[in-house]
Amino acid sequence: KKRAEFVLDNYLLPHLNYALPATLKEGDEGYAEAVASVRLAKAHFLGRMAEACFDLVLNKRRIDDKDHYSNKRLKLAGDLMEDLFRISLNRLTRDIKYQLERASMRHRDLSIATAVRADVLTERLLHPLATGNWVGGRTGVSQLLDRVDHMAVLSHLRRVISPLSRSQPHFEARDLHPTQWGRICPSETPEGPNCGLVKNFAQMVEISKGVNDEEEIMRILHSLDVEHIRGEAK
Repeated sequence: KKRAEFVLDNYLLPHLNYALPATLKEGDEGYAEAVASVRLAKAHFLGRMAEACFDLVLNKRRIDDKDHYSNKRLKLAGDLMEDLFRISLNRLTRDIKYQLERASMRHRDLSIATAVRADVLTERLLHPLATGNWVGGRTGVSQLLDRVDHMAVLSHLRRVISPLSRSQPHFEARDLHPTQWGRICPSETPEGPNCGLVKNFAQMVEISKGVNDEEEIMRILHSLDVEHIRGEAK
């Protein structure tokens, strides 16, 4: 039962765990209520997904277009470096734990220089940047900047790489979509297997980022008569 609860709380719809404060630990006052609230939110979300499937079968809604550009999410350099740093820092903490346990077993004096090896973190950061082999099995993430001319530099800095397999057709993903107008260059794409999967931003494009003020978003949604899923007024 504990294993099932752990999987439900940590791996099922993990993006809904934002309602659980990171400082709240098991056994603290209010922890059980917070976990129950998150689980209820996940149940509502699953119910909403099932409702969407039923509406689709009953022809009450159209099939979602996965190639619509509003359904796309971009990982910029900062997001990619965040993933890399998180994995590298976890590797460093495990190495520190191992070094401390080994020193304790051999009854040696603790030394910061030997316990905290700076090269562990440095190597984990430099190797993916040098080879392009990123965390998660992705390849070609970091590349040498093309300095043939000024236009090549601008094109390379605006490159957008799709994670889809190059060996599969993916006809719809490779095609131009009407929502790419003004966002993606219609002609700048390589020949061969990467055609359509490697795109380039338009020159004047602006990328929208996450919003910190969630309360403002909630106010805007309520002003548009969006009802809370539990029927609560906030």
